[in-house]
Amino acid sequence: MRATVGTVLVTLAATLALNGCADDSSNTGSDGVQDGNKAAAVAYKITEREEVGAVRNILVQVDSDDQLRAVFDAVKAELTEEAVYVVGIECTTGGDEYDRRLANGRYVVGAAGSAEAGLPAGTTEYQAAGGTCPA
Repeated sequence: MRATVGTVLVTLAATLALNGCADDSSNTGSDGVQDGNKAAAVAYKITEREEVGAVRNILVQVDSDDQLRAVFDAVKAELTEEAVYVVGIECTTGGDEYDRRLANGRYVVGAAGSAEAGLPAGTTEYQAAGGTCPA
């Protein structure tokens, strides 16, 4: 089955509407730096994970709209299971799910991910969503 970016993002939006799948795993060290990547100095928290076939929807929250690509890259580095990963990055504060969205990304891992997405394994897509964290 070939999934389009729009289909995957719709799946992510529907997933985020569900509140029963919060992960609350923090990927920062005691100094607020993501474990294993001290040079990037990005702090984030994975708050939801959902598995739908070979698609993995992941919601990440950050306190600042700085270094969003570094946050995406840090999350991507943790993704090893063969699947298509759809990553949404949101501000921890702010309005509803649409105006707190900072970035979206997709990452294809392995043959299963490639078959699901119709893209080569290793494909990475990242796009800023235009949102900002309130001051």
